[in-house]
Amino acid sequence: MNEPVTATEDLRSLPVENTRMVPHKGLFEPQIISGLCHQWLVYNDVSENSRRKYTQWLKSFAQWIRGQGIEEPVREDIIRYRDELAREKQPTTVNNYLRAVKSFYRFLETAGIRKDITRGIRAMKLEPGFRKGYLNEEQCAQVIETQTDEPAPDESEAARERQRLTRARNRALLILIMTTGLRTIEVRRADYGDIQIQGHSRILYVQGKGKSEKGQYVKIPDETWECLKEYLRMRGPLQARDPLFASVSNRDSGERLTTRSISRICKDALVKADLNSSRLTAHSLRHTSATLALKNGASVEQVQQVLRHANINTTMIYVHDIDREQNAAEDLVARAIFDELTPDSR
Repeated sequence: MNEPVTATEDLRSLPVENTRMVPHKGLFEPQIISGLCHQWLVYNDVSENSRRKYTQWLKSFAQWIRGQGIEEPVREDIIRYRDELAREKQPTTVNNYLRAVKSFYRFLETAGIRKDITRGIRAMKLEPGFRKGYLNEEQCAQVIETQTDEPAPDESEAARERQRLTRARNRALLILIMTTGLRTIEVRRADYGDIQIQGHSRILYVQGKGKSEKGQYVKIPDETWECLKEYLRMRGPLQARDPLFASVSNRDSGERLTTRSISRICKDALVKADLNSSRLTAHSLRHTSATLALKNGASVEQVQQVLRHANINTTMIYVHDIDREQNAAEDLVARAIFDELTPDSR
């Protein structure tokens, strides 16, 4: 009889027909799930950033299983887990958690550990279109102007200088995302040496989502460059591999900003500009770049190139959103009805 598979074995080398199915009892205990999670992610050859996310999603499921006192999950448990997530999280987030669980079970079946009980379980239905909002020109200006406050006079000189550097960094970061449509992960990965001159344009080479090298670029508008240049000047001499945007905190000064920090900088600026909405996030600034480009005369193909969409249908969603925004059908109906009402009944 074959020995049970343990969390320390290389599961990829174990043929399914020679591996005994093991019960789930104990499979989701911290030590075992940690080992299996590592092997699952190595097997799927995902990036470091994706590993962190998938680990978080799978461990959330494992904690839920333990919290429910479930020893051997069945299909109905996976559906119940999905439905409970849906009461607290957005459909996109629920689908991310569910995707991790389904991928993990496919791995378990391939390794001969357990049958895939998630096959055929449906993800949450998503409405077409983007789930984040965008800013108009006036709102963009309001967000940028949140970074113009002077440091408090009673602070030490070192503290005031750090505040000035923070303000210059945040201003440059916000304007760069608004004008080029960069993702937070692309901002994080950007190095000082990625700024180059090509022809008559200044460009920034970017490592896009899911990419392993910096093979694409965005053009840096002159106005954006002026803000970025001032921030870089304040930092002093830099090496090519230094991060384009760095922390100024005492704990990790000079270190590369995390995507979480970049998102927080954007969200804090939005809130400070009285634009506090769950639909407005750092990613909204990317949507803003695309939408304002289209509204100001850029073609769909030009915007596709800037955002580096593989499929133009993704870019077309912006066009549909603009068309819907400019659709005056509701106003026409309201006008027709209210034209028939007497002044006293309005």
